[in-house]
Amino acid sequence: MNLAVTLLVMLSIASVIGTVLQQNQAFQDYIIKFGPFWTEVFNSLGLFHVYGAAWFILVLVFLLLSTSVCVVRNGPGFIKDMKQFSEKLSPTALKHQPNQTTLETDISAEDQQKIASVVLQKHGYKTKIHQRDDGSVTIAGLKGKWNRLGYIFTHVSIIIICFGGLLDSNLLLKYRELTGDLLPETRTVSLDQVNQKSWVGTENLSFRGTVNIAENQKSDVLFLPYENGYLVQKLPFTIVNKDFRIQYYDTGMPKNYESDLELYIPGQEEPIRQTIEVNKPLYYENYAIYQSSFGDGGTELKINVYPLLSPMVNPLALETAVNKVEPLKTPVGRFRVEFNDFRNFNMVPLSEEEQEKTGHKFHNNGPTVTFKVRNEQGKAWEYENYVIPNEQEGRWFFMTGVRNSPAEPYRYLFIPADAKRSKKRFFNYLAILNDPQKVRRIFQQQYPMAEGMDQRTYQLQMRLIEQLMTLFRQTGFAGISDFVKKSVPEAEQAKVSDYYFTQTTFALQSAYLELLKEEGVIKSHQEDIPDFDKTWFEDALTVVSSLSKYGPPMYFDITSFREIQATGLQITKSPGKDVVYFGSALLTIGVFFMFYVRQRRLWINIKPENERLELTLAGKDNKNLPEAKTEFDKIVEQIQNISKQA
Repeated sequence: MNLAVTLLVMLSIASVIGTVLQQNQAFQDYIIKFGPFWTEVFNSLGLFHVYGAAWFILVLVFLLLSTSVCVVRNGPGFIKDMKQFSEKLSPTALKHQPNQTTLETDISAEDQQKIASVVLQKHGYKTKIHQRDDGSVTIAGLKGKWNRLGYIFTHVSIIIICFGGLLDSNLLLKYRELTGDLLPETRTVSLDQVNQKSWVGTENLSFRGTVNIAENQKSDVLFLPYENGYLVQKLPFTIVNKDFRIQYYDTGMPKNYESDLELYIPGQEEPIRQTIEVNKPLYYENYAIYQSSFGDGGTELKINVYPLLSPMVNPLALETAVNKVEPLKTPVGRFRVEFNDFRNFNMVPLSEEEQEKTGHKFHNNGPTVTFKVRNEQGKAWEYENYVIPNEQEGRWFFMTGVRNSPAEPYRYLFIPADAKRSKKRFFNYLAILNDPQKVRRIFQQQYPMAEGMDQRTYQLQMRLIEQLMTLFRQTGFAGISDFVKKSVPEAEQAKVSDYYFTQTTFALQSAYLELLKEEGVIKSHQEDIPDFDKTWFEDALTVVSSLSKYGPPMYFDITSFREIQATGLQITKSPGKDVVYFGSALLTIGVFFMFYVRQRRLWINIKPENERLELTLAGKDNKNLPEAKTEFDKIVEQIQNISKQA
């Protein structure tokens, strides 16, 4: 009993841990949440997969064996006790029962026997009469014999529940791992490259895994988190995702999502068709298919890749999709672009003034594409690019964020949109700035050599313009300040810095005026430019000055997309589920019998004594409650009254 209680406490604590701590998640998620040290500690204890941990299964086995031994040893005794009236209990033993008394009467033994039997049966007792050798008669009464069945049911139910738990455990996988026949896959590779030792066949008794299936796609496998990697579980059927639908709240949070599934089973002509949603799964034999999540299923993308250092606007047209990897060969090196995700809705809360103006609490910033650019050394930059422009303070911007690590927040650039809400002007202006010689020629046209200035001085000034523009494009205004601090004596830094910034600003303005002239906004450089174009220029300089921190010099402009969604399914095989349910029902019945059915015994010994009868009444209750004494006294009183009347 002590061992069983200890094991039950261990299982209870483990179940609490398994409920509080989310189970079977990606190992990287635990590292982000708990850190490397505690993740390793918790993983070594098996807390991330409690119900499949070796120690948990071992506890189940020991509890099953311990309880089975208990039932085998004590079950026959309980069954015997249910049938036994103990009518042969000696008169001496009767006088040592919790409730007992002695009476005398003048009526005949036969009449007294009938009276005693009737009273006991009236109170619900089943009776059995025993004729003793000394001439006395013992009437034994038994009520509540099913109480003993409660003990049997509770113990047997624990065995059944433990057996069901073992059926749903990964005992088979643990055995295969110990024998070296199983090895979890830790790489992110295609199915045909997964190690054969990481595959699990349909003979696996139970599992719980996930799979993402894009619209109009199918799958006959799923992925089981296991140790620090995953296993590929083969399914005995094929799942087809015919359609996926999702509804959103105004906040952008998912309101409801559902999938139209078809289940193709070998040997059946017609598939099983069913629409599933959260908490409304599809059941087939021991399998349950739940709607657990959703994601991108390979949205098709058309992208223009703009080189940010090119003196010409010549973007590379790229047709790709989410979850694809595209190689890029550029003048600054080779890269791989990994397209990770697409989101059609990005809701942000509005200010109180904006809420009063629009009547909405949230605004949709539009679709985004998340991707990584990785160089040959493996270093990656993660980007989040918005497809459409967004308004801020009356101006429209194309937002693009970059970060060097998932643990960092995105750093955003706000590319100003032109009057047609496009990026065309920005990249035309950037192409001019990427050609220092062209900027020099434009600057010469606007600021020709002044009278009295010699040719050599003027050429030195023009060369300085080229150098400043090159430095500006490489490092921005901050780079010019750093250059002055490193190269100029401290006493002259302020003067030189003002001159450099003035010359750089003049060059940038000259290039911009030339662009406006080419666009037809102005006819000459002396013309006043509209306020919109003045503000656009200031916003553009902020972006250009920050491009040096943007990562590899290229910008990915999403020109169009065709969204393809994927349903996230959790599939379980649980043959032990019904076994556990049956065991739980049996446990409930057993506990009811144990707590609410009292086994009560009552004996009446009738012995002739000097022409009178001596009645010895005794009774006991297995719970020894006050009600037992009350009932005993009532029976004694009824027998006395009937005997006197007789």
